[in-house]
Amino acid sequence: MSWQAVAQKDFEDAVRSRWLWGLSAFFLLFFGGTTSLFYAYLGGPEATSDSLFGLFASGFLSFSYTGFLAFALAFIALITSYGAIIDERESGTLKLLLSLPHARRDVIAGKIAGRSAVVVIPALVGFLIALVALLATGTRIIPGHFFPQVALTALLAVAFVSIGVGVSASADSGRQATLGTLGMYFLFALLWSFVARGFPQLLTEIAKRVPGADPLSTALTVKLRLLVKYLNPLRAYETLVAEVYFGDPVQARLVKEGFFTQAQAAPVLQESLPVYLTGPFIFAVLLAWIVVPPVLGYWSFRDQDL
Repeated sequence: MSWQAVAQKDFEDAVRSRWLWGLSAFFLLFFGGTTSLFYAYLGGPEATSDSLFGLFASGFLSFSYTGFLAFALAFIALITSYGAIIDERESGTLKLLLSLPHARRDVIAGKIAGRSAVVVIPALVGFLIALVALLATGTRIIPGHFFPQVALTALLAVAFVSIGVGVSASADSGRQATLGTLGMYFLFALLWSFVARGFPQLLTEIAKRVPGADPLSTALTVKLRLLVKYLNPLRAYETLVAEVYFGDPVQARLVKEGFFTQAQAAPVLQESLPVYLTGPFIFAVLLAWIVVPPVLGYWSFRDQDL
């Protein structure tokens, strides 16, 4: 039961420092404000909860409410968690914590649980306020779409808390943890599309230099690019939510893609959707981001000289 004690203390510290109240106010304004404004002034009489929360615009101007939410939530989760262990290590309280009957793995598990509660609870409060706003504006709610998105959003928050705690556990200084966390965020939020496009191109260049190797087909290039794209937890979350709203995995994989990419990828995916682009596999990717970073962080943390 050791990790539960760490989680409880971490959560109580967040309450005393007003982190929980500040995040609750942010999500209240974020969800309540956008929902109220949209449905009060733009929704119209035929609007449903899908009109905003299921908003995905592709083509020349790519945008989704889900993607916007994911960017904000990921940043908040990382900021909340990146100092979870390194701050206590630099202040000396980590030695005191480990002098109690807590193993290092208990500290990591407890920090993830406590910081996840600090982020997830305000996010759920925000969704509750959004639900109240939907009811107040007379908007028809589609439970089979709205509530799965709430659950996936909570998982995304836990995933980025796990990433932040993993970075915090493996860092040697607060500066290193800060730079590592910011680097991870910019990689996922801004640079990942270049990684996804560059990976198939790299394999193509390698194939050109290998005697007798066949070049990558257009279909395989498209599939590999999408595979790398959905290894990003932000994109994995976004396409899972899109699949909830659209009910069509092929259409969900093409959200926020340009016209050229849609024209190129749609026939390939409709002909054959590989296992690594199915909903269960992408959901497993999201779960992996909850498990793998803390494990890697623990391997580094367990051998550190405090």
